[in-house]
Amino acid sequence: MNSFRSRLIGAGALVAAVALVATGCASTSSDDTSAQPETLVIDKSFDLVTADPARMFETTGNIVLHAVYDSLLTFEDGDSTTPQPSLAESYEVNDDATVYTFTLREGVTFSDGTPLTSADVVFSLNRAKNVQGNGSFLMDGLTVDAPDESTVVVTSESSNTAVPAILTSATLGIVNSAVVIENGGSDAEDAVDTDTAQAYLDSASAGSGPYTIESFDVTTEVVLVANPEYWGEAPAYDRVVVRNAAAEAQLMDIQSGTAHLALDLGSDQLAAIEGNSDLIVSTSSSPTFFFLFANANSEISELTSSDDFREAVWYGLDRDALLELAGDDAALAYGVVPNTYLGALGAESAVERDVERASAAVERLGGDVTVSLEYPSDIAVSGISFGPVAERVAAQLAEVGITVNLAPGPVSTTLENYRAGTEEMGLWLWSPDYPDSADYLVFGPGGIVGLRAGWSAGSNAEIESLMEEIETTTDADTRESLFIEYQELMNAEGVIIPLFQPAASVVATAAVGAVPFDPVFLLDIAAIGK
Repeated sequence: MNSFRSRLIGAGALVAAVALVATGCASTSSDDTSAQPETLVIDKSFDLVTADPARMFETTGNIVLHAVYDSLLTFEDGDSTTPQPSLAESYEVNDDATVYTFTLREGVTFSDGTPLTSADVVFSLNRAKNVQGNGSFLMDGLTVDAPDESTVVVTSESSNTAVPAILTSATLGIVNSAVVIENGGSDAEDAVDTDTAQAYLDSASAGSGPYTIESFDVTTEVVLVANPEYWGEAPAYDRVVVRNAAAEAQLMDIQSGTAHLALDLGSDQLAAIEGNSDLIVSTSSSPTFFFLFANANSEISELTSSDDFREAVWYGLDRDALLELAGDDAALAYGVVPNTYLGALGAESAVERDVERASAAVERLGGDVTVSLEYPSDIAVSGISFGPVAERVAAQLAEVGITVNLAPGPVSTTLENYRAGTEEMGLWLWSPDYPDSADYLVFGPGGIVGLRAGWSAGSNAEIESLMEEIETTTDADTRESLFIEYQELMNAEGVIIPLFQPAASVVATAAVGAVPFDPVFLLDIAAIGK
């Protein structure tokens, strides 16, 4: 731990450094600014919903809003183990990790020149909590107060060593409270019904970050411009365009130079540019993982909520064959905690396909059962589209007597169904909200993902008791053991079926230079070119 976190006990954050591999032309680096384009163009497959930080909880939104809204703490230079100062220049924590006291940086203003104070922090965090967006759970059990204009106190109902990591989230970005209130915003307990500021925030900025929003469209592109009032080092690019593009289009754009960064190229596309001296590929381990779920709510599906069905799926899948679709450097997911996080399961937890056992489970269901599998059809991550994965899942389960009706749809529709918990089976992915293994408690009964899978609180007392113990444990070694036990019990239930972790690659033109994948924000736009 560095001095900034010297008083924090038992932190259990990311435990392995990100490995960076650069190929292509190494002679042109980010220090060679003479060749840099004036406008940076980034291709990304969009899962974009809103630019309102309190309501944003998608990967593309995370990239954009991290550049627009500062948070109390941040992560820098790809190091996701230790939160660093941002709006808070320092903080202290009590011995049982329940009270965190932050001292705000002096001289910070919002993009309109208004000074930022502790009142803005309190408003922002309470609004994120009370509008009840998809990321509101980050504030569960937390309260926030401001004893003076430069001090913020965050109090947790129980010991919680993940608080510093949680407060780096773009969802908890700090907004100009006066501007947001003027445009319909509220941090009151009834904000879920009374806050109407999203329309304004989808077209304008109310942050203190290095960029402001010039235009925002959830289907085409987002345009950012440098914030002249920014308190920190100015970004290298005055203008950034983030465009919605499928992996195939990204490949053509990066080859032609009409895009300077491509974020979703898979192994086939990367092979096509191998040896191209005009492009630099940076590849690292990704904490994102793909998973299936079988809805545990009998009102949604009598079939998927049965133990026999979950056993049939668990042992009917050939995970190694699914891994082939993820490309080079991808890894099997043995549990819900990624392989670079505290308490991750190892290869000893691998599941061998057992067609006989899976088929026997289907026979107990009456044989030849049919299920619907929903997934988004219009997004890709690391060049991996959901369709081929779903098709291979269907083919494998057909071999054990389960007919899978594929139900693809646009992410806007399928995401709504997924979040509403109405999908019989779903194929989705999860990127971390913050780099601590505690984030993966959301997959358990009563957690945000558990509920989407129809797994309500009270469904499994043993797992839920373990979740509560993890939340109040501060010793790192104990937490590691508890996370392992938690995942083993989760796997035994089979509601959530982890599949694989893709590798993450960022392809940049030589004029821009090597750009690393960021394990927290996926891409740190303001750091590019520095």
